[in-house]
Amino acid sequence: MIERSEDAAAKRPSFFTELKRRNVIRIAGLYLVGAWLVVQVAETLLPLYDTPGWVLKSIVLLLAIGFVPALVLSWVFELTPQGIMRESEIDRSHSVVDQTARKLDIAVILLLVAVGAMVVFKPAPRVPATPTAQAAAAKAPKTAPAEAESGAEVASIAVLPFADLSQAGDQGYFSDGMAEEILNVLAKVKGLQVASRTSAFGFKGQENLGIPAIAKQLGVRHVLEGSVRRAGGTIRITAQLIDAEVDRHLWSETFDRPLTAENVFAIQDEIAQSIVAALVAALPSAEVGSVSRPVSAANLGAYDNYLQARALVQSRRQLELADELLEQSLQQDAQFAPAWELRAAAQALIGEYTSTPLTTEELEARGFEFAERALALAPDSSLALAVKANLRSRAAQTLRKRQDLAQVIADFERALEIDPNNANALNWLGLTWGLVGYPGRALQSFQRCVQIDPQASACTENEYDMLQALGRGDEAWQHYLASLVHGATTDQYTNFNLLARFEQKAAFLFASNQSKYLPRWRRHEALYAAHRNLDTDHGELVREILEFAKAERIAVDNGYVVLLLLPLGAHDLLPVVPQLWAGESRRYRQSPQFKHFIRESGVYDYWRKTGFPKQCRPVAKDDFDCD
Repeated sequence: MIERSEDAAAKRPSFFTELKRRNVIRIAGLYLVGAWLVVQVAETLLPLYDTPGWVLKSIVLLLAIGFVPALVLSWVFELTPQGIMRESEIDRSHSVVDQTARKLDIAVILLLVAVGAMVVFKPAPRVPATPTAQAAAAKAPKTAPAEAESGAEVASIAVLPFADLSQAGDQGYFSDGMAEEILNVLAKVKGLQVASRTSAFGFKGQENLGIPAIAKQLGVRHVLEGSVRRAGGTIRITAQLIDAEVDRHLWSETFDRPLTAENVFAIQDEIAQSIVAALVAALPSAEVGSVSRPVSAANLGAYDNYLQARALVQSRRQLELADELLEQSLQQDAQFAPAWELRAAAQALIGEYTSTPLTTEELEARGFEFAERALALAPDSSLALAVKANLRSRAAQTLRKRQDLAQVIADFERALEIDPNNANALNWLGLTWGLVGYPGRALQSFQRCVQIDPQASACTENEYDMLQALGRGDEAWQHYLASLVHGATTDQYTNFNLLARFEQKAAFLFASNQSKYLPRWRRHEALYAAHRNLDTDHGELVREILEFAKAERIAVDNGYVVLLLLPLGAHDLLPVVPQLWAGESRRYRQSPQFKHFIRESGVYDYWRKTGFPKQCRPVAKDDFDCD
């Protein structure tokens, strides 16, 4: 008995032999090769449809989970001409496992061929930016890529906000500042089209869209992305330039340096220089100029405070805190011109967006002082020149001081010669053209501003206002709707006559109830009805509102309530520039208050020097009329 058992054990095939006979090993190889191929195909195709990253991760997880069940099934079952049967139920003398093995061998060979083709033809994946990757890119042949099918200029770029990889995650203002400084340098490179900051930074947190999709929406061919990590006394900055048309790296680098102001600005300069060099190498037909070195701070604390303040000023929030941060920055480095010019620009915003104890005259004086300090350090400061011109234009608009408006316009144009992409200068120049009676030129300036910075709400709002003033109401309405769709408007300014014209009663009533207009007034429907019929005398309604505003301590000279009351006959109020030439202000232009405004602001002097606009004409020796 013992001998027969030993003989039976000797005849029993080994476990490995049985795995081979049942094709378990072939199934394992086929599964692994097939799974790898599925993952590679998914990794290539899913980004084309902006598929979230979790989809690919789910595919990999499901394939991994399915591996063991596939092996178990191949051990337990066999594929026969009669279908799938349990292996224990099949007469081994009639088994077709050898035929199945040959079929599996052919399937594995075909999959391996497909894998080889995938390896050869799959686009190169985007890799982390490292010195090794940069060196490899530098050795690559410099051939010109195909023209962009998207229609974007080949010499065009967007700088995305850099990721904050600091441990505490509290350095967003610094990583954003790094990206913005690089953007500002690139924007001054001749022949290079750079997407505006607000457009590019609008994709912050949306990196899962994929670089090609982001580039298409921004209308650019190239994208710079990166990250910043601050830790103690060191900084690591990673940057990579991508040709979005083919999703391929042109340049990448990682910088590990001691954290000093000198190193921060040196890295910014090196990145900008490397980007331009990479673009020149990749685009031999493009005429791209050289990089000019930006103004830098000598003190890291000064630069850090400046970046925090700039983020607040750009978002129009906590402006008094921004002013304090800029003051600290300048105490640390009094020679840092960008801090002076930003503090100058912030003064007008403080008066407009906050309840500051400072008077308009005090803010204006501070703005001039800070702009002068900036120009003493940087005579070609476009922003400082524009700030001074804007302060003089605002003084004219509010009748605080008569101005030489021809010189104001010349100063704006000088600022734009230095920096054609200065959106603030374009907006302020547009308002000044509107002040002197040239709404067509004003519209061009606002349109240029919107082209540079589509999210600049001031330019967007002034653009549709000026379209309405030019009698292009339908276009104005479409631009207004588009600004709402794209988030390029604010909750403060409202064109009430546009809403009334297109019978948007609910929107009109909601806006007129807001805090800058007439909160707690009980007859908003009467306001709407009056704006629907401007040719009627609304003197009694205006008197009621003015008495109510006085009792409620609502400022009617804040530049907001006048939007509601001037078209209704409150001609003693100072007009807002877009109202001056609009159709709803026809009666105001026939009033003595209008003539007083034109004379005291300096507009009449401008006309006598340069000529009258088409809607106005000289009368007798020292008088004029306007339509």
